[in-house]
Amino acid sequence: MDVKLKCHVAPMKTWPQGISGVTENISRNGVLMVCADGCTGEQPRVGEVVTVEIELPENPVFGRKCIHCQATVVRVSGDTGQPFRVAFSVNQMKFTEYANPATQLREMEAGAGIIPV
Repeated sequence: MDVKLKCHVAPMKTWPQGISGVTENISRNGVLMVCADGCTGEQPRVGEVVTVEIELPENPVFGRKCIHCQATVVRVSGDTGQPFRVAFSVNQMKFTEYANPATQLREMEAGAGIIPV
């Protein structure tokens, strides 16, 4: 399936920061992502296990969902500092509610969000 969906990759233990981009291709056991323009994050290394969240279009019946994956980096192509592609092999996949962490942070800073105790 050829789709262009926003994709966020969260780091694991050995990788200091996450990256964002858009999907170029998705299958039941793999994802190909191109890093967003201006992505200054360090490239992941082949063999690293990461968490991948793929935003799905909002649906009036189901609301805002995402595909949440535990995946292994299998290929990285492109130069550091330039948009690069990352291929992931999906180990586990599930559909979950999408919660944009950046939006939640802005709400908390503005005093609109509830901070858990």
